[in-house]
This record gives sequence, C-alpha cells and structure tokens, in this order.
Amino acid sequence: MNGKVTSKLPMSKRELRKRLAALSFSDKVKILEKLRDRSLVLAASGLRRRPAKEPQRQSETRDVKD
Repeated sequence: MNGKVTSKLPMSKRELRKRLAALSFSDKVKILEKLRDRSLVLAASGLRRRPAKEPQRQSETRDVKD
C-alpha cells in the first residue's frame, strides 16, 4: 500500500476501513481537509439541498394536559 486512497475501483466498506485505518494521522487529516473544502465549495455554490422538513405527527402537536 502506498498510503493514498486514490483508487477508483469499488471496494467494500470493510476494505475501505482497513485502508483508512492503515494511514498515518497526517494522511487522515489531509483527507479530512479535502472533504471539508469540498463541503464548503458545495455549500457556497448552492448545490447542496436542505432536507425537506418532515410533517409533524399528531402526537407531537397535541397539547399535554396535566
């Protein structure tokens, strides 16, 4: 293993976890920084959609009487 997670081949979650666990702390931090940067770009571009609010159930809207 060369210490990088750059393969485009699909892998199982277990394989991915093993590869990530084998990385050094600094390599993991680099990956997190890239993910954060990508998240910020998506948020700024408006491409990220906010989840629709779920309608309240009747049990959540009733007044509770003591």
